[in-house]
Amino acid sequence: MILIHHHVAPESAKRLERVDEGWDWSLTPELFERQLRTLARLGFRFVSLEETVDAIDAGRAEDPSTIVVTFDDGWRDQLLYAVPILREMNIPAAFFVTTEHLREGGTPDPRRLTREELLGLLDAGMTVGAHSRTHPNLTSLDRVEIEREVGGSREDLERALGRPPRFFAYPGGAFDARVVAAVRRAGYDAAASSFGPAQNDSSSIHWLFRDVLSPTVDKLSDRYRLSPLARRLLEFRVKRRLDRTLRGSSS
Repeated sequence: MILIHHHVAPESAKRLERVDEGWDWSLTPELFERQLRTLARLGFRFVSLEETVDAIDAGRAEDPSTIVVTFDDGWRDQLLYAVPILREMNIPAAFFVTTEHLREGGTPDPRRLTREELLGLLDAGMTVGAHSRTHPNLTSLDRVEIEREVGGSREDLERALGRPPRFFAYPGGAFDARVVAAVRRAGYDAAASSFGPAQNDSSSIHWLFRDVLSPTVDKLSDRYRLSPLARRLLEFRVKRRLDRTLRGSSS
């Protein structure tokens, strides 16, 4: 299972920010740690996104006993509040970041991770992936704009970090066949969606299914997301939505 996270910060920080910037999916540091420790106690093993994608590339399906932790948007609070917990628990994570502020001549954004901070994440064994330049709804753009956002963010990270990112995450979870084609052309090994629950395999490599769990991991929705049997039984709904998403762009 691949988990999505956004902000990890104290409640006081949430009150100072705009509610439309991922704060609806925020966790306090205490709740974030509680979630991870509960999953560990339940017997799940935390692995990197590279390990999961490499296993899929080798012809194996996602291991249902593993958890991949991912973060979208590249907020600095992820570094300040989530990374210390991850390092204490020896958990790898992937950070999908927007790159407009990293470009030469781009507008600085003190809320987002800097080049130096991203390099620090890499040094700590974390993964850095692309999340577009400006976080638009990619399905609303024309081909040139899509290429600029998708391929451009890869170029930005390669220039800033000295290596191209392997992975991309769709901003707001929005994608269609045109956007997937742009991700392929840009050279990403895999891309992450916000669809779930479903098991990942070679057929989902460019829209990896990701899930959101409650902080306490004790809701009914958590139980079926954590159950391999329930995930298989409910997978048809996710794939039906996926089919509509991909067909919609070509109709």
